[in-house]
Amino acid sequence: MTLQELKQITEIPEEGRKIPTAKNLRETGRAVAEKQLINDIWIAAYQNGYALYHAYGHYTVFPIHTCGDYLYVSGGVSSYLSEHFFAKESWHIRLVLEGEDRLERNQRTKEQGRTISYSAISEEWEALEDTHVDLLEDLTERENMNELLDCLTERQKMAASLCFFQQKSRKEAAKELGITNSAVSTILSQAVRRLRKKYLSKYQTEKAVAI
Repeated sequence: MTLQELKQITEIPEEGRKIPTAKNLRETGRAVAEKQLINDIWIAAYQNGYALYHAYGHYTVFPIHTCGDYLYVSGGVSSYLSEHFFAKESWHIRLVLEGEDRLERNQRTKEQGRTISYSAISEEWEALEDTHVDLLEDLTERENMNELLDCLTERQKMAASLCFFQQKSRKEAAKELGITNSAVSTILSQAVRRLRKKYLSKYQTEKAVAI
């Protein structure tokens, strides 16, 4: 199912309507689509027009129909993808990007010493240890694995191979690499940010060529 098709079968929440909590959505909402990504990461879309994104025990809820154009900024370089680009893509891709950004901003807010969650719509949770890793499955579905790994540093390749492809735990990877668990998480976050930048740049280029 594409994002466009998902929007056609889900409601548009009334303006000013209070956004449900993750718990309320899980208990009373009717899921119309679910996607398991990697490890403990998944996303679900509900009939009432909300999406629930989960990563390592942390949740965020947001409206599906507000997920349109997407602007990704990394290292001062902006990558822009229009709503039209995502319309024909698998329904979860744009929603995963939204969920990632919301959790990352919430983490950044916590690190700055504030306690209010991003958009006041995610439930109470501790700071995320790993970010962006959920896009890896989509990336590997679209790209050759070796081509993806070529854009990483040697240490990032090793960590990604151990955790993503060999399905080893952070603790096991840390032991093999001779570093701490937190260092493994940092390396993986950096690796997936590189992969996401490559992904967005590639498809932005493809879109421009198609036009």
